[in-house]
This record gives sequence, C-alpha cells and structure tokens, in this order.
Amino acid sequence: MPVLLDNNDIAIIKSLLKDGRKSFRQISRETGITTPTVKARFERLVNIGFIKGVLPVFDFEKVKNTQEDIIQIQNINQRNTKKVTENFHKNIHNTLFQEAFSLEKKIKNGLAINLTCDYCHGPVFDKPKVLKFADLERFFCCHSCKTGYSEKYKGRIESIKRRYEGKSEIDTFYFG
Repeated sequence: MPVLLDNNDIAIIKSLLKDGRKSFRQISRETGITTPTVKARFERLVNIGFIKGVLPVFDFEKVKNTQEDIIQIQNINQRNTKKVTENFHKNIHNTLFQEAFSLEKKIKNGLAINLTCDYCHGPVFDKPKVLKFADLERFFCCHSCKTGYSEKYKGRIESIKRRYEGKSEIDTFYFG
C-alpha cells in the first residue's frame, strides 16, 4: 500500500527544494507547520526512501580558476581541462536547476509513494508492518520479514537504540 503525501509533506518538500540547508524551525516558520511535525515528516520521508539526501548546489562562477581548483577529468589533456571543466560545471548546474523546477511541478497532494520491504525488497501491497527503533522506521511486507530483519540485525538495532538513548540523555542534560 503506497504512502500518500499530504499538504504538509508537499509544503516541507517545496521548502527544501528552495533551500535544502534550512533548519526544521525555518521550515516551520515558512510553512506554518509545527517544528516537531516538520522533523517527524522529514524523517518519515527519509525512512520510506522518498528523500535520499539533500545535495548542495554549487555556483562555479564564483570559483577562482587556479591550477589547484581545476578538476581533472580522466584523460583530457591539460590545455582543454579548464574549458571542459567550466562547461561541465555549467551543465551540472543547469541540469540540477531544471530537475528541481520540474520536480516541484510533479510533487502534489496525494502523490503515492510505493514502499518496498526492507528485508526481502519486494513490494508492500497491504498496510506495512513497521519496526520502530531510535528515530528510525523500517517497513516490511509481512510479519515474517519483520521478524527475520529483527533477528538478523538484532545487535545493530540494540546498538543504535543505546546510542540514541545516550544522545537524548546528553541533550536533556545540556539543553533540558
């Protein structure tokens, strides 16, 4: 069963498309959604695999082209490297800008995101079986996959839980 995006998810994604460096608090102010909700929704979108990462967009026109700054591209001779590199960076910038612009048009309320099982990697047709630990969620197609995952990664899950609990105790000590 796919996860459907709602207006809050869309607002958060569009805010991140404008500037992926924003804090949850900044997104909250911009969208009118509470900060804990923004954080929870962002983490959910990461956990289901819709958000793979937030990447920087570089302005290579601001780079001083010294010998150290020039990226060497495989076997291109030294004379053409600067020109090829500048064109390469301009093309990357234009491509990223076009993708972000077209993506903003595609992301709408009710967009369905298909889930895949974190154990067998098959599709999740029904309501997913969810394993929550620390601030992570893993999604499974059936109880046997959830159990198999839990058994296979038991040590790793416990380690993450301990680190997460220790982190929240430190946060409480310093910030609480």
